Amino acid sequence: MPVTVKPAAKSRAARQSRAIRRHELTGGEALESRLALTQTVGLIRNETASVSPGYTLFGNSMSPQTYLIDTNGQIVNSWTGAGGQTSSYLLPNGNLLRNTTKPQGRVYGSNGSTGLIQELRWDGTEAWRFELQTATYQLHHDAIKLPNGNVLAIAWERFQKNDAISMGRNPQLLNPATNNEIWAEAIFEIRVDYTDGVSDMTDVVWEWHLTDHIVQNFDRTKANYAAVRANPQLVNFNYVPRGIGADTHIADWAHFNSIAYNDELDQIIVSSREFSEIWIIEHSASSAIAAGHTGGRYGRGGDLLWRYGNPASWNAGLRSNQVLQFQHNAHWIPADHPGAGNIMVFNNGWNRPSGASFSSVLELVPSKTAAGAYRYGQATIAWSYAAPNPANFFAPIISGAHRLPNGNTLIDEGTRGRIFEVTPAKRIVWTYVNPVAMGVPLRQGTALPKLTISTGLNGTPRLFQNLTFRAVRYAPTYAGLAGKTLTPTGPIERP
Repeated sequence: MPVTVKPAAKSRAARQSRAIRRHELTGGEALESRLALTQTVGLIRNETASVSPGYTLFGNSMSPQTYLIDTNGQIVNSWTGAGGQTSSYLLPNGNLLRNTTKPQGRVYGSNGSTGLIQELRWDGTEAWRFELQTATYQLHHDAIKLPNGNVLAIAWERFQKNDAISMGRNPQLLNPATNNEIWAEAIFEIRVDYTDGVSDMTDVVWEWHLTDHIVQNFDRTKANYAAVRANPQLVNFNYVPRGIGADTHIADWAHFNSIAYNDELDQIIVSSREFSEIWIIEHSASSAIAAGHTGGRYGRGGDLLWRYGNPASWNAGLRSNQVLQFQHNAHWIPADHPGAGNIMVFNNGWNRPSGASFSSVLELVPSKTAAGAYRYGQATIAWSYAAPNPANFFAPIISGAHRLPNGNTLIDEGTRGRIFEVTPAKRIVWTYVNPVAMGVPLRQGTALPKLTISTGLNGTPRLFQNLTFRAVRYAPTYAGLAGKTLTPTGPIERP
């Protein structure tokens, strides 16, 4: 049975809490294994008095099912999409926005390719879709709903060898194994057409392209030739990470793995895995402004307003100064949550400057000038989480974290499907292990099967078949749950 501490059992809870704290000083999650000897999947721990109430949304990266469960690990709803998934979100209208792979596979791309965004009603029927999978563009990783009802999505933009060289790419940094291509990034804002239930590229109302904002110091004959360090608002076209964890095929040059939006600031934040940086740009009034270097609310067009994580990527520091390593899920903490307005990011921490590999969650406060402009590369860490024994918490890829209304933080250790909640004091109060492996619910007591298929995963360690790209908890008062039947129907896992 899962570890459950009810509010009324104060003395027992206190004794157990002390035992938990003593153990966490020496090692962390092993206590859960001892307290739940045969409990390998599903709900592992539930300290009900300390848990932020609500419903947790997640899915398996290689499964068409997305689940919504209560804090007791019971299903309250599920959806079946077209294929495997990356991010999924419950919208205020009660529909599910799901980024999914197409059954026929990708035209081109890397890990995280999707090709299809679906909006599914509560009953699982499709309300809307947008496909983008061509020889030039490939949807991947993440797409979000904006307050105006449009969808903001990221896509790879494919450039051939000659195009890359014409933009100042050093030919020695191109990879013949991927036809010497560059897959840069584009962001599209898509008008949602509920009348037809389908949108296409004619419904794109705003766009941003990374190649409009690059700098290089390799080819003096090109217009974008300049000192890289003197232009932190631009992206170094010849930066390529090396070593453990870096993408081996190189074509996927920046590899955005998340996107988020701040309505108050009208800003977008993206996570660039290969740069080990998070970037903020303006969501400007027009695509023309987004393509330029001036204009807009902040006067910089579509250039970077802020960047953080790896100063070596713009020649402003050494590897020893690197804070982020292949991070995911950068976003602003929402209003009415402790830390509102700060930025939260899951730092995968694969191959840190010390040589160690362990994950952490960071809450960041970007540094600003007296006039209110961001200071490139600067932030303070307001809060962080790592395991007491850091090696016990490590997800080299995917994963995420977000702040809950009561001040706790929900963390998705995605490579082994472990979703857990920690208090501000960093004590684990809720743990759930995704019981779905390659689309099939596991039997309780079964050890998690390892993911042995390594094609395209570049030797990534610690992979299990219950990969969980993202997990999000919604409070009981969330608009998308209003009027919905939330009757528990049992656990996902088999007895």
